[in-house]
Amino acid sequence: MPVVHTSNYTLRAAQPDDIPQILQLMRDMAEFEQLLDQFHATEHSLQQNIFTSPAAVNCLVIETRCDQPILVSYIMWFHNYSSFMAKQGLYLEDIYIAPEHRRQGLGTLVLQHLAQIAVERDCGRFEWVVLDWNQTAIDFYEQLGATVLPEWRIVRLSGAALHQLANQATPMKQVTQTSYEPTRQNLTV
Repeated sequence: MPVVHTSNYTLRAAQPDDIPQILQLMRDMAEFEQLLDQFHATEHSLQQNIFTSPAAVNCLVIETRCDQPILVSYIMWFHNYSSFMAKQGLYLEDIYIAPEHRRQGLGTLVLQHLAQIAVERDCGRFEWVVLDWNQTAIDFYEQLGATVLPEWRIVRLSGAALHQLANQATPMKQVTQTSYEPTRQNLTV
């Protein structure tokens, strides 16, 4: 992944040594979004999800350009898929910029960079979510040409509800054929 420089900052792929600073920025974001009670990330989980193959998520960081660079932003993204478009998409999971480094063009830089990746990889769309109370972010995204989709709602199963639904499932039969051929036996639930 190419490195992007501005006069004061560098946007680059995260490295394993960045994990402690990424984790702190993630904690700062969880606090800003009033979601610290849902924050469970650890250095180990970040190592496993970002730096093992296949990675669960891609991570970029922005650091200051100085003798002792510090991370001021982390960005996590991955590919999803649109069955209607029959193309992969680019999904922005997180973008967090430390408050003292906002309003310096970093958000625009990141979104432009990810849009470029999406176009280069022939993605059908580039999407993310925004909290409904974060009007500053909504206005910024709309100013860039993004559309907030009011008719869509996020649906989520997690924690106990996820496990409860999974436990209600009928156990799936192991298919031992080398190629799957529908039969009356493996089509029944």
